Amino acid sequence: MEFNQFIAAPEATGRFWAIVSVKTIYPGHANHIRNAVISTTTGHYGLRELLLVDDDIPADDMAGVWWSLAVRYNPVQDTEIIKRGRSTPLDPSLPIDARDIVSRIIMDATIPYEWKEKPLKITMDEETEKRVLSRWQEYGFAEPY
Repeated sequence: MEFNQFIAAPEATGRFWAIVSVKTIYPGHANHIRNAVISTTTGHYGLRELLLVDDDIPADDMAGVWWSLAVRYNPVQDTEIIKRGRSTPLDPSLPIDARDIVSRIIMDATIPYEWKEKPLKITMDEETEKRVLSRWQEYGFAEPY
């Protein structure tokens, strides 16, 4: 099983959240990948949140990950909850005396492979972006970055 990039998000202690960037190549591929990740040694011991994004979003690009959640993720269709998974005594979200079992959420923010028409990622061309940013304060906004 192959995926483009996998990270255990450092912002989430490097253990509890994992983000996987994947290029799906057949219907159900995202499901196979999430099951494979949860089956790993790290995945079945303490991992609580798993997020899949398409390969046009690097797993460590948090702005892209948030964008993918905002525009490609449908909570009803794309969420799986695992109610009883192996936990770790290091999980601070659980009471100290009850750290054996944890729930997990798997969120699939990939575009389904079987969709005949896939939405296009729309971006601003570099010249237009530079022009807009050069006038940012003129528009009444604070410095963008």
